[in-house]
Amino acid sequence: MPTEAKHTSGNAASGDVNGLPVMLYQNIARQIREGSCVLFLGPAAMAAKQADGSYRPLTELCATHLAKGLNLSALEEDSLAQVTSTMRMRNLLSDTMIIAAVQDFYQKAEREAELHPLLEQLADLPFKIIINTSPDDFFARYYAQAVRDFRFDFYNFRKPTPDPLYTFGDDAPPLIYNLFGFYKKPESLVLTYGDQLGYVNKITGAQHERLPDSLLAAFNVPRFYLFMGFDFEDWSLRILFDALFRNARQNIQPFAYPLKGEPDAGPHAKVFFQGEFRMEFPRVDMESFVSNLLVNYQALDGQAASDNAAPQAEVLILHNEAADEDGCKALLNHLRPLKVRAWTLRDALGQGDVSAWVKEKLNQCQVVLPLVSADFFDTANPALPLLDEIVRRNNPRARFLVMPILLKAVSLDGTALGQLKTTRPLNRQAVFGDNQEDKHLADIAETLKKYIDTLA
Repeated sequence: MPTEAKHTSGNAASGDVNGLPVMLYQNIARQIREGSCVLFLGPAAMAAKQADGSYRPLTELCATHLAKGLNLSALEEDSLAQVTSTMRMRNLLSDTMIIAAVQDFYQKAEREAELHPLLEQLADLPFKIIINTSPDDFFARYYAQAVRDFRFDFYNFRKPTPDPLYTFGDDAPPLIYNLFGFYKKPESLVLTYGDQLGYVNKITGAQHERLPDSLLAAFNVPRFYLFMGFDFEDWSLRILFDALFRNARQNIQPFAYPLKGEPDAGPHAKVFFQGEFRMEFPRVDMESFVSNLLVNYQALDGQAASDNAAPQAEVLILHNEAADEDGCKALLNHLRPLKVRAWTLRDALGQGDVSAWVKEKLNQCQVVLPLVSADFFDTANPALPLLDEIVRRNNPRARFLVMPILLKAVSLDGTALGQLKTTRPLNRQAVFGDNQEDKHLADIAETLKKYIDTLA
């Protein structure tokens, strides 16, 4: 971990990308892969697409929505704390009704908001700790949609709970932690200026009411910190930094990136955060930084940054598209880190006779994965007439592996697949049905990786 990272101007020819040295991108990418980088998502990072194609922070959209009829200035209408505090000061709504209005906004956003695409890209990177400063759980949804293991938790300044004793070892799932509460738990929300003061008193006060010690202890380990979408002019951010990094100022290397179109930190804020926390403010926006970071992360294992990189193996996935598409997508998400080219029956569209297409792929692929459920044996499944042939061809040592994946509980006795010893999960336990799907799919991906490595 470097004690200091300087940024110099330049261009790609001199080893810089968007004003940042390529070596710095590579260093951050390595830290992410090793689990030694923390992602902080500021309010501006959680941005939704507008009718004109631009992106606007959800907290601003919420504030503007609540500010109707208050006759505030445009600057005031962008601040959720200003709007909610004004509503309270004027006795327009009770505290309970203000919270309910915020909840209603986020519940609607959960259904309708189109978030900035870089958030999903960030969710694909193996951060061990993600700190969210917005009251939503939208970033966590990317993990849930990919059927990836993770922990979600939040701080409730009104009702602090005992330390959950978080761990961050190699086997521990990522922690997504909301610093300022969660909109589905109304008593935890930090909305008005009064709430901010109460929050500050808690996190700087009695030990048993502060942020979890096990979380703060994770910051004592030397790490990189990426701060995306923060307003460094906000006074409360200074107190929050002091509480988070009280004993770790010499172990951190923070970098700040604004959303494109958002203003940079002013000179006073830069002097404070650079002087107290060695914060770096590269002259690059969040979108450019993330796209270049992804290129360097993909290059760590010698992978080409384009989709045309030669795979180690080609995989044919056979499933009932109508009934088991969700299971197929979950498996594909777990196969993404592997150097494979996956084919499904969807790729046969427009290719003529489907059975002929499947036979062609059997000659081309080294791995066949039938995704088995009761629906797999529907007579409409175009792979079903070829099942006996597929099973006969199974010969892993000759570079042709047939690995049936039992998606849902069904007996394989009496079917051609019942002859195979390569069925996963082991003991013919179904992937879905006991809330262990992420573990089962991870084990399957690891088994395939070990096999594919033998083909090289």
